[in-house]
Amino acid sequence: MLVFLLAVFAFYACEIASTPKNSNPAPASENVASAPEGFGVTKPDNAAVPPDGPKTVRDFFMLLPEKYFTLEGCEREKDKGCRKSREDYLKTFGEVVDIQNGYMKGGCDGGQACIEMAIFKRPDGSYLIGVATFAEMLNDNYFLNYKDGTWTDVSSTVPEFSKKNMYELPRNGTTVKVFAKKIVDQGPDFEASEKGAKLYDLEWKDGKFAIKR
Repeated sequence: MLVFLLAVFAFYACEIASTPKNSNPAPASENVASAPEGFGVTKPDNAAVPPDGPKTVRDFFMLLPEKYFTLEGCEREKDKGCRKSREDYLKTFGEVVDIQNGYMKGGCDGGQACIEMAIFKRPDGSYLIGVATFAEMLNDNYFLNYKDGTWTDVSSTVPEFSKKNMYELPRNGTTVKVFAKKIVDQGPDFEASEKGAKLYDLEWKDGKFAIKR
């Protein structure tokens, strides 16, 4: 009898040892979701853009064409749309990414230009995107539209827009301060400038800018 009981006990002990603690492992999707970014998780190419299109200043930055802002060191053959380089730029040079106020600012170093962006919402839900890029020998301003994957420079629709002016994009509010561009140094292939006298404000109302002096 004792031998029989010992045999039964040994049988159940083997069964328990061979059964995992969790015999119903989590689905693969749960495992992937819990993995840290960069550790085996690959985002699709369009991960930077929501399905219904860009809505935040960061979304628009991730799509901004290189003709308006060049990312130095982007390996275009390997990095589609320079998306990884954009992420790296924000990690390295990002100073402000204010989603709530629709404003961002990134620094610069050497050949890499700085950037400032602000978005202005229209009554129909679309956006006007203000972009300012600047470096030692560079100072450019643009006002852009984005629709269905196409960017359009609409700076000429801004009242009295001029490349001779500098546009200070707002983090708070929607008023753009406009200054004269003061040339401090110039050569055959370069121009260094800084803010001069303030000229006027551009006030955003009903989906367009109006001058206030």
